[in-house]
Amino acid sequence: MKTRLIYAIAIVLVAQISKAQTFGIKGGLNLSNMTFSESGTAYSPSMLTGFQFGPVVDFKLTGNVYLNTGVLYSLKGFNLKSVNDDQLQDASFFNGKSKLSYFELPVNITFKIPVKTKYKFLIQAGPYVGLSSGGTIKKPGIPIQEVFQYHNLNTYDYGVGAGAGVEMGPLVASLNYELGLLNLNSNSTIPATFKNKVFQISVAWMFWKLNK
Repeated sequence: MKTRLIYAIAIVLVAQISKAQTFGIKGGLNLSNMTFSESGTAYSPSMLTGFQFGPVVDFKLTGNVYLNTGVLYSLKGFNLKSVNDDQLQDASFFNGKSKLSYFELPVNITFKIPVKTKYKFLIQAGPYVGLSSGGTIKKPGIPIQEVFQYHNLNTYDYGVGAGAGVEMGPLVASLNYELGLLNLNSNSTIPATFKNKVFQISVAWMFWKLNK
């Protein structure tokens, strides 16, 4: 099932490129965390540093309105240390440094506001979907394990994102925030809620103009 979804995402990307105006490569820093609650009690994991990287495409819809999308490999996660069995029975199960990797398909509507001849200010927002490609959890005294199996996490995700940036010729620098809407906890016996959230700092190089 996962392989079929990866193939489907690849087909979507190829279809996008065939109709896009510009094509490029995007990469940057992920500062990720999770909203985390168990039995109505909220906890605050520590932030993890990851990255994002992949091809992106840009379509002009009308005027200064564009659609930006692509397929990005994105490393997210969280580090939870503050929960112990004195606070909540068996809560230490959730402690540890968890790294979650996804192939993500963001779809953003982008408004480009001209500032100078080659400079534009960008505002964008839209949904994203993600498919996990694996991950790890590291706990003291326990061998590193596959996090999606250990935590019984859903292997897909979806949410919304918004951000702003600057286009300088072929270079696009942006800041973005993504908030997961899906509860990743798939274990019905544990009343816990996990939702991804990540602050992204990225640069895209739009080097290939397909439709001039």
